[in-house]
Amino acid sequence: MDDGAEAEAFGDPGFAWDDLLDTIADGKVVPVLGHELLEADYEGERTTLQKLIAQRLATSRGFAIDARRHFELSDTVAAYLEQSRVRPDDPYPLVTRLVRNLQPPFPIPLALEQLAAIRPLDLFVTTTPDDLMARALDKVRHRGNEVTRRLAFSLKQSTAAQAQAMDEPRDGVPVVFNLFGRLSTLPDYALHEEDALEFIHGLVSRDAAPPDWLMSRLRDRVLLFVGVHLPDWLERFVLRTVNRGPLRIDHRTYHIAREVEPSASAVVLFFQRFGRDAKLNVYRGSAVEFVGELHRRWKERVPDDEVAPPQAEGRGSVFISYAWDNRPAVERLHQAILDLGGDAWFDRKKLLPGSDWEREIRAQIRQGVELFIAVLSDQTENKSRSEGVVFEEWSEAIARSRRFKWPRTFIVPVVVDAQASRVDPSRYPSLMRTFPDFERFTFGLAPNGVPNAELLKALEEQIKLIRMAEARP
Repeated sequence: MDDGAEAEAFGDPGFAWDDLLDTIADGKVVPVLGHELLEADYEGERTTLQKLIAQRLATSRGFAIDARRHFELSDTVAAYLEQSRVRPDDPYPLVTRLVRNLQPPFPIPLALEQLAAIRPLDLFVTTTPDDLMARALDKVRHRGNEVTRRLAFSLKQSTAAQAQAMDEPRDGVPVVFNLFGRLSTLPDYALHEEDALEFIHGLVSRDAAPPDWLMSRLRDRVLLFVGVHLPDWLERFVLRTVNRGPLRIDHRTYHIAREVEPSASAVVLFFQRFGRDAKLNVYRGSAVEFVGELHRRWKERVPDDEVAPPQAEGRGSVFISYAWDNRPAVERLHQAILDLGGDAWFDRKKLLPGSDWEREIRAQIRQGVELFIAVLSDQTENKSRSEGVVFEEWSEAIARSRRFKWPRTFIVPVVVDAQASRVDPSRYPSLMRTFPDFERFTFGLAPNGVPNAELLKALEEQIKLIRMAEARP
């Protein structure tokens, strides 16, 4: 590391903003995001999602812990695992439920929306298991409609999910890669340091290899670490994993911004000693402050950088059609389909009949979507047939469903009433009279949006059939 880089690494107030902005404009920067950015006001308190869930986990299990700042969840999970009769896999579904059942849901942090507004950033690596960055991109760039491609590294990834990930992203479609997995009821994401070690080992050993195009971009672009807090030894391990050769001959540039002053951290000292050709630019201050300043400077440089309208080709193959009252349940159902490897999407805004986006959705139902999930509930039953775009969507789907032959199906009606313990179509007489074709479909059950085992199996089978059809020449 040369003298100038060393000065930057030790907190020179003259952070290399122009260098970073130039590289972003060239499309050569990959932000790597950490827990510190997931900060928002929640129930009257400024907190991070990690800290909030750590507190609720400890409270729900009746213990207290003095956790390290920025390692609250890892330390709390470790303390939970030390309790008697707690099995190693117990924390994963518990933490996932705590996140998904937050009422109100944790808001999209402003810092993530500001990053999403910097349009040349098209690939984001997150070290957290949530979908907040993807949601920020969809909100800012795509009017709340789900376009962002979501990939997650997994040590137990299904063949279908692996095949889906191999395709290089299309222009204009941003990608979010969850490096340590995505929230799941299975132990398939990292909750503590030992988990993170196994994920990085999986990357290095290629036992569960991510797509080549992704690793190539991580190794060829400038990395911007924002709000990432990892143990020093693991941080160096991650850096070595995303480099083509030893760090001692590393000529790359790294930008680092996080609250705990990184200038004296082990990774900076490591580069001083063993990676002198690398250049480190370190921001003195918090990650949230850094992103706010980056956003301000980018808007000064490119004041007319407006986001593009949503494009039909960004849609996924599984569409969830629902009445607005069922939105919370649909969020959970949507995540469950993503966990199965399905590229599911749904409209996140209340549609008006005749709007451009409503017409685009109907066009997708007619020829783009491969699996249509019709969400039924007491609220849907009570909705007037003359109101709600949802029923127009169902009519389009039924018309197309007649072209599908077994074992493929097109429509899966799913009951999401919280108290439903079994599927009973007679509970919805008005809907069944209006849509008698539903009688020939197999209904699924997902109380409050959480699919039961039978529905999960049926959805997984249909997703596999979709992938097989896509793979045919």
